[in-house]
Order: sequence, then C-alpha cells, then structure tokens
Amino acid sequence: MIDSVEDVRALGLAGGKPAVLIFISRQPNANIIDTVARIRKLLPQFQAALPPTIHMSIDNDRTTTIAASVDDAQKNMMISMALVVLVVFAFLRNGWATFIPAVSVPVSLIGTFGAMYLLGYSLDNLSSWH
Repeated sequence: MIDSVEDVRALGLAGGKPAVLIFISRQPNANIIDTVARIRKLLPQFQAALPPTIHMSIDNDRTTTIAASVDDAQKNMMISMALVVLVVFAFLRNGWATFIPAVSVPVSLIGTFGAMYLLGYSLDNLSSWH
C-alpha cells in the first residue's frame, strides 16, 4: 500500500482521453441558463490562467435543451394568440369582436409575465422542479 493523496481508482475521460472533470450544479432558485452563460463568459479567463498544454472544453451542456424548450414555449404562445384571433374572426366575422381578444390576450400575457418578473419567476423556473 502506498500512502498518497492521489486516488488511483478514479478515472476521468472526455472524448476517450484522460481528463479532469468538473461538474457544476446550480443553486436552488438560480436560473440555470444565466448561470451557464456566466460560466461560459469566464472560460477564456480560466484558459488563460492554465498552462498552454492544458485545454479546457465543455463536454456536456444540458442547458441547450432547456433553452430550446423555453423558445418553443414562446413560439407556441405566439401561435396560440394568433389562433385565438383567427377563430374569433372565423366565427363572429366582426372586426370589433376580433379586435378585443387581439388586444386582451397579449395584454393579459404581458401582465402575467410582468408579475412573474417582479416575483422573480421565469419560464426557466417553471420548467424545472427543485
């Protein structure tokens, strides 16, 4: 037995090559997309502090699917608002009756998201369970 600080039973591989892996987790109530964006912004500074023979890279980033889900939710809201206006117009054939939901639906969504912003919520908070 060798008395050492090195754990010889642990192996980190990235792309099949030996690597030092760093796993970063967000704190509860933190926006993971913003957290990863801040980390990515700091990566050039970290790389500059390392010797030139060491390369730093991101091996796994799950925020791309989260960001795609948020974008998809936003797109679905826009499509839903357009469909509400089209259905009202198709059934009522009245410009004024169509104008009312065309204004009230976006205003109610803006109010909802304004309240969410003031309370510290976002679509990202709603998409992840703590």
